[in-house]
Amino acid sequence: MELTKKMKYYYSLFLLLAIVNGHGAWGISLEEEADLENKLRNLATPGLKSITADYGDVFDCVNIYRQPSLNHPLMGDHIIQMRPSSFPEPSMDDVSMRSESVEVGVKKGCPIGTVPIRRIPKKNQQRAKAFLKAYSEEQAEDNQSLGEQPGGYFKAEVQTRRKMSSRYYGAEASLNVYNPKLNTKQQFSRMMMKLRYGNEDTSTSIEVGWAVFPGLYNDTLTRLHAFWRGDYDDRSCFDTMCPGFVQVSSRITVGMKISRISNYLGNQYDIKLTVSRDPASGHWWLLYGWKNEPIGYWPKDLLGDLTITKGKWGGDVYSLFGPLPPMGSGFTFEQSRRSRTYRSACYIRGIRIQKRLGGEFLDVNGLDLVKKEDLPRCYTVGGQGIYGNWCYTIYVGGYGGLCNW
Repeated sequence: MELTKKMKYYYSLFLLLAIVNGHGAWGISLEEEADLENKLRNLATPGLKSITADYGDVFDCVNIYRQPSLNHPLMGDHIIQMRPSSFPEPSMDDVSMRSESVEVGVKKGCPIGTVPIRRIPKKNQQRAKAFLKAYSEEQAEDNQSLGEQPGGYFKAEVQTRRKMSSRYYGAEASLNVYNPKLNTKQQFSRMMMKLRYGNEDTSTSIEVGWAVFPGLYNDTLTRLHAFWRGDYDDRSCFDTMCPGFVQVSSRITVGMKISRISNYLGNQYDIKLTVSRDPASGHWWLLYGWKNEPIGYWPKDLLGDLTITKGKWGGDVYSLFGPLPPMGSGFTFEQSRRSRTYRSACYIRGIRIQKRLGGEFLDVNGLDLVKKEDLPRCYTVGGQGIYGNWCYTIYVGGYGGLCNW
């Protein structure tokens, strides 16, 4: 192993050990803690009403024009767009996929004119900031495997081939929802749809899906999850933990618990997520479910006038220590095939892309996708293809453990 990789590993190890330093900050410097205090003051917008979820989270119903995202320095003159200028047309194939979809959100929602903002304790913000620093470094260096070490960051996914003509304005998919059991709090396991622009180490990125992420949420619940990045060392964020994502829904926001979880060989549930660039404003909308309910958007002010050049669908895991966490259901497609049922390996179905601004979403062509497995003896992608009304589908996952030793 190269010396620089060893140094990065031990730096990340130090960063994420959750040791409180002499200034009371978890893995962040005095300057970073001061910056965090300033962001927390911006996030502490008084709510007109508070809602406590049955899993303990508190959501403040904040005036939509006073939501924390508008405190971003690039958003001073931003005018909120309440609805997309156009909605993707639902496919006829969607009809057969609705019965097993999952509902998320605050049941009765916030009052008209307000949006739910999840109340985030300072210690959670500190953990998120430290984890974001290590996570961004892992992404930037594309350092999937640390070889001699039991931990690391690993992906199993399909991605569109990079071509000179590759231009996308949106993507969608339905992600099978599970609750993988982690081994330590210094791990996460996610199932995601990712849109990228630029080189891998500096790309603008929008990522949506579900995650079990105790380093971010301080629990092991499966949650609706998002990550965005303008340039990785400055403008990047999980969920709404910093200004950027503009919330418009009065009942759904990223970071919420997903209520129904699939069981191995039992009932299966999925969430449909759509990300699409608005043809009028240039903002990137996040839509939920078969009715394409708008949750909110990432403003053009932050992401620029970009066009997506790569789409990715699959799972990723992170672990500071071994053994590695499960991905998806913890079972691979090969194991699912042996059991002769789709109810074992985690699936992503209805994978579609939008090639024309404001146009319809089209099924991906399998010939235009490549498979990427960082650690195939642990996590795999299999069974790619058209499955009737499910359209283009993949099966993703693996058991983790000490498989990389």
